[in-house]
Amino acid sequence: MAGSQNTAQAKAEQLQEGVRILNSRLRSVVMARQAELLAQADRLREAESAMQGINLVVESLAVALRRVRGEVGGPHAALRTQTAQLANLHATLDLLRHLIHRLKLVAKLRALLAAAPGEGVAAPGALDLAKAARLLADVADISAEADLSNLDAAAADEDLLRSADQQVRAQAEAVLRGGMEALNQAEMGSALQVYFNLRELPQAVAAAVDAHAGEVERALGGALDPRRLAPAAGGSRGAAAVAGPGGAKLGDIVWQRLGKALEALHSAAVAVWHLQRVLARKRDPLSHVLFAEEVARAGEPQPLERFWAAVTRALMAGLATAANPARGGLVREALAAHFPRLAQLLEDALGRLARDTQVKGVPAAVSDAEARAVLAAAAPFQNSYLAAALARMTDAVSAAFPGGARALPTSAELQKCIGRMHEELKAVGDSTRLAAQVAACAGKALRLLADKAEYMTATGPDLRSVAGACTGAQARNIALCGQLTEVHRSLATLLPRLMPPAAASLAGPLEAVQGVAVEAVVPLFRAAVEAAEGALLRMHQQDFEGEAAPDVAAPSPYMAELAHLLSHFRAEYLNKFSPAATAAVPSIAGALVERMASRVLVFFVRHASLLRPLGSAGKLQLAQDMAELEAAVGQSLAPVEALGGPHRVLRAFRPLLFLDTRTLAGSPLLATLPPSVALSHLFSRAPPGLQSPHQRSGFTPAQYSLWLDQHGPEEVTKYVRSALEACAPAARGQPGFDDVFPLMLRLCSPGQT
Repeated sequence: MAGSQNTAQAKAEQLQEGVRILNSRLRSVVMARQAELLAQADRLREAESAMQGINLVVESLAVALRRVRGEVGGPHAALRTQTAQLANLHATLDLLRHLIHRLKLVAKLRALLAAAPGEGVAAPGALDLAKAARLLADVADISAEADLSNLDAAAADEDLLRSADQQVRAQAEAVLRGGMEALNQAEMGSALQVYFNLRELPQAVAAAVDAHAGEVERALGGALDPRRLAPAAGGSRGAAAVAGPGGAKLGDIVWQRLGKALEALHSAAVAVWHLQRVLARKRDPLSHVLFAEEVARAGEPQPLERFWAAVTRALMAGLATAANPARGGLVREALAAHFPRLAQLLEDALGRLARDTQVKGVPAAVSDAEARAVLAAAAPFQNSYLAAALARMTDAVSAAFPGGARALPTSAELQKCIGRMHEELKAVGDSTRLAAQVAACAGKALRLLADKAEYMTATGPDLRSVAGACTGAQARNIALCGQLTEVHRSLATLLPRLMPPAAASLAGPLEAVQGVAVEAVVPLFRAAVEAAEGALLRMHQQDFEGEAAPDVAAPSPYMAELAHLLSHFRAEYLNKFSPAATAAVPSIAGALVERMASRVLVFFVRHASLLRPLGSAGKLQLAQDMAELEAAVGQSLAPVEALGGPHRVLRAFRPLLFLDTRTLAGSPLLATLPPSVALSHLFSRAPPGLQSPHQRSGFTPAQYSLWLDQHGPEEVTKYVRSALEACAPAARGQPGFDDVFPLMLRLCSPGQT
């Protein structure tokens, strides 16, 4: 215990010692900074003195403010009271002004109503509706600007205003409805002026359009709703009733009501069209605001746009319901079975509407986009009809042309396939849009036919041999070409009677069928042409240089070979075509025969012009060969007179052979001949130093002929001109040079090609 106290005492002594040391140090610090502390104390005394001065000033200000408040408070309270009284007086005067103005307007309205001989809508022309509407609108504006509901003078007129408003609205509605029904634009303008004065023009226009669209919607519902049709059909039930008397009766009712609905659509659309015309021309006589702009400013669509949007929705909904297997019932069966009639009705209605509203400078009542939207509403029935039509046609094609190496179709199968396409194309009637769509389906069927026929075409190396008898593969392709020709001919005869869009849809597929028919037999014709060209090329092995008169009773060996070849081709191949492969009978094979005949004539003239040198006897022999050529081509291929240009070239080349060189420049025969033929023949009259272009280039006649087939007239004349210019120095001065060289240069000039 004593140790604890000693310890505490020791601690206390330590603390006291620390305090003494701290005091000592503080004293030393204070003594060291005594001057600074005294300066701070002086500044504190000065601040305290300044604060006392400020307090005196503040107290003085407070006294002054209390004195001012006492002096100003009374006048301010009086001024505030007077301001409130003035505001109340101003409000009262404004209220009185509005009330007086309202009373004057009501008095004018009362006088206007009193001047009318009758009330209500019995005599819509008796009351000046536009003026009454403006008065009512002005009264409504006053009521919106000032609250007069608590004033007895204003309340006393409420019944009159309510009655007048009802009367004006009823008569305006009657006038607008009557004007739209009678298509009287003057009445519509008067009624629209009333609604403009009432500040309700956009709403009135929308209501009028909706009313007419509603009439069309109800008519469509009556035609397409099976529940509304069943009582009229005498209680027919079930899809099977379509084929019976009840179904037939229902079908008649469907088409009758649908026709009436489209008549209602026509009438309503024309009425809305006239309404839109009035809006586009009518202006308010005071503000000169165009009514159409007033409707647009309110964010409302144009009347026809609003009308067609509503009608299209109604038609889509009605047809979608009718197409529903669970809800469509007999209506679905009737429309699906005779969809072309539905399409025709819609197109006729739209076309008639466009014609009846065709006025210069004014858009028709239905635009192309709106017409497409209306027609697209029938998509459920249209798609199913097109799918069924395509299936029927493709089934007929697959039955006739199974593809592969199977037997070719019989005549009955072929006619059944063609007949099915004819039936489908004729079933659409005069419906332009549906005709184009069905024609597109027929085009798909024709392309399928072309693909299958291509797989049925025989192949093999013997197809390109025409030296012997017709092989089985060649006979198969000839028969297939005839069948495809019949398909092409039969459907091509329909094209002039179809609408342009439908004809355009068939043109490409028919070309595909024609292409397969051509490819089936073109190896035969290529082989025949090559054989004919090979025979004609042998004219270059014959001597045409002689001057003595030869025995021209017999043709040249190459011409006899050509005549035999063409006769064999006619007997062994062309006679197997059905229809006959002649130019006189329009057919695919006939066109190929005509092309072959033209090629033979062109090829003969080309190589006859290359003969060099050519003596008098050679010219006579060549003329005899031309006569034999005409006879051979005419008997075996086609009448040469029907070949046009190639025959004219042949006929012009014959007299050219016997013309004197000096008279050639003025001969009209040069204009008939191609420049390449005329130039080649002139080389036969030129001196030897003027080499022929193909000889100078080292071409054989066959190679040069191939080069001519691959190049145009301009390239040929440039090629000949380069040869002339290259050989001219060596040939100049030789006999005959001056007679032909200038003429050949002229024929090589650009204006002569």
